[in-house]
Amino acid sequence: MATSSVPPLGKLGAHVSAAGGIPNAIDRIRAIGGDCLQIFISSPRGWQKTTITDEQVAAFRAGVAEHDLTPVYIHALYLANIATSQAELRAKSIDALAHALTTADRIGAAGVIYHTGSKKDQDLSRAMANVVSALREILERSPGTSQLIIEGSAGQQGAVGSPFAELGQMHREVGSDRVKVCLDTCHMFQAGYDVRTTEAIDRTLAEFDREVGLAQLVVMHANDAKAELGRGLDRHENIGHGAIGKAGFQALLHHPSLRSLPWILEVPGFEGLGPDAENLEILRKLGA
Repeated sequence: MATSSVPPLGKLGAHVSAAGGIPNAIDRIRAIGGDCLQIFISSPRGWQKTTITDEQVAAFRAGVAEHDLTPVYIHALYLANIATSQAELRAKSIDALAHALTTADRIGAAGVIYHTGSKKDQDLSRAMANVVSALREILERSPGTSQLIIEGSAGQQGAVGSPFAELGQMHREVGSDRVKVCLDTCHMFQAGYDVRTTEAIDRTLAEFDREVGLAQLVVMHANDAKAELGRGLDRHENIGHGAIGKAGFQALLHHPSLRSLPWILEVPGFEGLGPDAENLEILRKLGA
């Protein structure tokens, strides 16, 4: 049980569908018992933007306020790759992220969570320079208050932003208070950062604090991992049913540097339909 010396548990939520209009996401997160939410604002596998009407924005904002569902996050589309040197892909990626960031301000979302992409056959220094210049352009094109939230990668071949040192470099070189970080438990684990015990989490977060700064960490993605430590496979598993396990999540949820953050599920679900009430209940019990 939490003691007086342990901070209160942060909000627990999930990525839910906004199909049929963003107000529908309110009913979906409430149906599984979530306290906060993450959505796509268009298909994550296509470049076409979905029109969000002023009426939908008003209904969404009202639902979030009525049911106290803040913070809200937008997850950027999967096609975006701001590490690339390919001109067309880079331009499309910058446009998509700037649009998402503007939409975040419009709907009252805290920020946009995004993957920095892959360097492909470039050297890392060139890819990192591409990321930094793209982030600066995105911020210039969307001068609001919502945050650009870098999600650490899972150590896949060619991925940029798996080592904490790379996340720290991006944050420092962009030089904006609007750039923050999201850590995904599966991604960290696949990138070689052990999170299965309190001692391992202490070591992992000490490195994160040195390279990035714990003050820059604003949200957690809660996902167990199908693969073992350091395999570089971005394959999520239901909470307690993967290689991190229930003991790992209990340690994560009770760690004072992580406990009060919002936690967003992106698990496959026990019926294969995405985050569900059962995963949220497991997370809540482990955090109690």
